[in-house]
Amino acid sequence: MGLAAGCASGPVLDRAIRARGGPLRSFVRTSDAQVEAGFPGTWRWRMTFLAPDRYAWSITTTAGVDHYLFDGTTVRAFVGGRELGADTSPRAPLRTQAAFIAVTNLDAARADGTATSLPPGELPPGVAAGLSVTMPENGASYRLGFDGRFLLLWATGPFDVPYAGRVELTARYGDYRRVRGLWLPFRTSYEIGPRRLAVEHALRVCPNPPELTAAAFVDPERLPACAP
Repeated sequence: MGLAAGCASGPVLDRAIRARGGPLRSFVRTSDAQVEAGFPGTWRWRMTFLAPDRYAWSITTTAGVDHYLFDGTTVRAFVGGRELGADTSPRAPLRTQAAFIAVTNLDAARADGTATSLPPGELPPGVAAGLSVTMPENGASYRLGFDGRFLLLWATGPFDVPYAGRVELTARYGDYRRVRGLWLPFRTSYEIGPRRLAVEHALRVCPNPPELTAAAFVDPERLPACAP
């Protein structure tokens, strides 16, 4: 309660980025996910992010790897290495996923968002400090919650789920491990209300890979792997 009441929004984000170990401009994360809704089962996917909002979601299937890319303007879908379509609509679903990842990466929220402290009564158990963050591009609002070390534990915000449409997604982060000088979560649980959608377990995380450039979010062949 003392942290939430006594820390202004800017210092909270500053402290959270310092507690993590510094800026996280980009990452590649390969994970197994236990999906419990929509299409239940164990999935293997890779998420790739580059600030401010470039994002790729690559899903391994029995037929190969499907890629969904956002280059800051256009969403592209690739199946079997073939581009199936491009969407420049502001309502393209992958845009909400890119925005959620950008905000929860903290650097975009610190640089561009308008943040205010959450009152203690709105914080879930275990969360010591919380913020409401509104991003200027689309006016979307997110809530972020941190533990006593200022590591991100909890986040909510708008998100498009393939079978459910636009929802308010809750993500809970845990199993923090130190990778290349940064403390990063290796477990993320995704929920809609009381219903759990999936639990993601990171297998490999590569923060700030120098080979990742904006050009990768146009052509999936340019997306770097995260080697062990």
